[in-house]
Amino acid sequence: MEKSTKSKIALGLILGVAAGAAVYYFMTNENGKQQFSDILDAVKDFSDKAKETALDQSAKLVNQATEASSKIMSRASEISSQLADTARKQAERVS
Repeated sequence: MEKSTKSKIALGLILGVAAGAAVYYFMTNENGKQQFSDILDAVKDFSDKAKETALDQSAKLVNQATEASSKIMSRASEISSQLADTARKQAERVS
């Protein structure tokens, strides 16, 4: 094996042992369990707020898109009517 591959494996083992030791510490004493619970609660609260914000923003974007679409359709209808009137007038002149 290459030296860098061995180094990566060793680093992975060290990080795995460190992560395991941290989880063991948190889960074996009351203070650690409470801290772990607090961290999980904070992550859940953040996740809930992020989800709520995303839903609010997507609703706003949908409303803006609907309004823009409505304005575009209205303007297109006006232009279509104007073109039809112009075409009719031109046809009357020719006849």
